[in-house]
Amino acid sequence: MMGTLNAPDPLKTQLESVGSRIQKAKGTFLFRRGDAASGVYLILSGQIRLGLERDPRGFPSRMIGEGAVLGLPSTLSNSPYSLTAEIMEDSILSYVPRDKLRQLLRDQPQLCFDVMSILTEELNQTRTALERLHKPGT
Repeated sequence: MMGTLNAPDPLKTQLESVGSRIQKAKGTFLFRRGDAASGVYLILSGQIRLGLERDPRGFPSRMIGEGAVLGLPSTLSNSPYSLTAEIMEDSILSYVPRDKLRQLLRDQPQLCFDVMSILTEELNQTRTALERLHKPGT
């Protein structure tokens, strides 16, 4: 299942400007389900598999690429990451710690609408996965 958690351009620009550029090698993990959420990641290049580590039938993994933001729900809610992000090809990311993200949203409140669109898309993808799980005959 391909995921589309792409950030609108104004948000991408800001996340890249306030973030720290990091590189991750294929086969490593960005974060694992249950890890304490510390910030969000904007994918600048590469591919990341986002999903549950065990029994993915109810929520299939998604391949996420350039322009996507990972870790947003957990970072904003200050809860552990709910999914695992595995690096599938060497990747370059912009990492934005929680405090910097919150300050950015306070300073530029119009970006909150961009964040809401990402969160809404993630919610819609989760609902679709649940519908497939509970559909008769599957």
